[in-house]
Amino acid sequence: MKKDNKWRKDLKPGDLVMMRSDHMAILTNVYWRSEDSEYPHVKLRYTDDDSNGSCSAWRVKEVLSESHR
Repeated sequence: MKKDNKWRKDLKPGDLVMMRSDHMAILTNVYWRSEDSEYPHVKLRYTDDDSNGSCSAWRVKEVLSESHR
């Protein structure tokens, strides 16, 4: 059975997440590239080296702390 990944669709800016690469990051933007996308796209700032990045929310392994925005 496929693991439930619906939580990825509820990501929001300010969430602290663990990426599949085992780096922590803070999401700075969450948006849909197109209506037929399976997951949103995220922009983020990595906490280990303060660099920016972007990728599909599929690359997020888990939410460590949710934003209260």
